[in-house]
Amino acid sequence: MFAVPRASRAIELFLSLGMIAAAAGASLVTPPEASAQHLHHAEQSQLAQGGEGGEGGEAGHSVSVQTDLDVLVVLGQMQGHLLVAQELLEQQQFSAAEPHVGHPIDELYGALEPALKSRRISTFLATLEELRQQVRLNPQASATAVKLTRAQQAIAAVAEALPEGGATNTGTVTAVVRQLAETAVEEYGAAIAGDQVVEVIEYQDARGFLQEAQRLLSKAVASQPTAASQLSAQQQKITAMLQAFPTVMPPGKAVMSAARLQQMQKQL
Repeated sequence: MFAVPRASRAIELFLSLGMIAAAAGASLVTPPEASAQHLHHAEQSQLAQGGEGGEGGEAGHSVSVQTDLDVLVVLGQMQGHLLVAQELLEQQQFSAAEPHVGHPIDELYGALEPALKSRRISTFLATLEELRQQVRLNPQASATAVKLTRAQQAIAAVAEALPEGGATNTGTVTAVVRQLAETAVEEYGAAIAGDQVVEVIEYQDARGFLQEAQRLLSKAVASQPTAASQLSAQQQKITAMLQAFPTVMPPGKAVMSAARLQQMQKQL
């Protein structure tokens, strides 16, 4: 069994601008893409609250997933975590993979579940839990790859169940990609100090979110030939950002500054 002690971790939860305006008592028109808010946990107990009840963050701020776009962004984050886990499992980095199969459960699912129930979409927590237990107890077994695929398919099925959750809406795909890239920049900024990579998990999270953004764009290019030029331009920008992540296990020295990565992200 490969157990990894859980340090304080980040919870990646996206709120729409409409929700932010409501919290501030302001009147605001929500633009096509949601606003991202990256909340950090200081204590492990807060992580548990975030995973189970959809609440968390510093001082226990309540967070919520409201719009379909919010749901798609969180699903994209889940897929990003699992893409990193898949890479690590393939390299037999089992203990390093375990946190990434746990993050969709501990950091994201609690806030997502009410949105699924309100839309009458089947929940998939049990599928995620089965994968985590498999990686904890017997990651080298052939069942691990099977359960990883099932988890990825379950997340994809939820996205497909949403009205604009497929790859045929250019605006939705690009909005999700921008949000994933923005969160990747935040994670990368937390991962490096000076020119050194000091937080491996945050580096890997950022890599996974950009990989998922690239996967979404590739799928959209194949299904939207009329928008291929626009989507391909986005692909090129994500590819350039991914140069900051040459390997899933980070180099000791960062190959790109956080400021440079953010500059590239703002061009999306």
